[in-house]
Amino acid sequence: MTYSRETTAIAEITGQSVNTWSEEWQRECEARAVLKMSKAERDAFFNGTKDENGKTIERGIIFLRGEMAAEDLSSLMQQLMDARASRR
Repeated sequence: MTYSRETTAIAEITGQSVNTWSEEWQRECEARAVLKMSKAERDAFFNGTKDENGKTIERGIIFLRGEMAAEDLSSLMQQLMDARASRR
């Protein structure tokens, strides 16, 4: 089976065609996935989880990628919500 790197989709945020192999598409897909999470899941995704003694169980995106990357993701999530709201 062969895969085409020329595959495109329409980005929700811009309404423009985007290559599905691009970082832009990856970031939008991640933002959509995080938006589907519950508030508690989203908090754990960003901040990680700790046990009852305060010991880290899982590290979150802020720890793994840094504050700026987490802010970029949050901003992209907001852009996605704004784009969805403007279509209603």
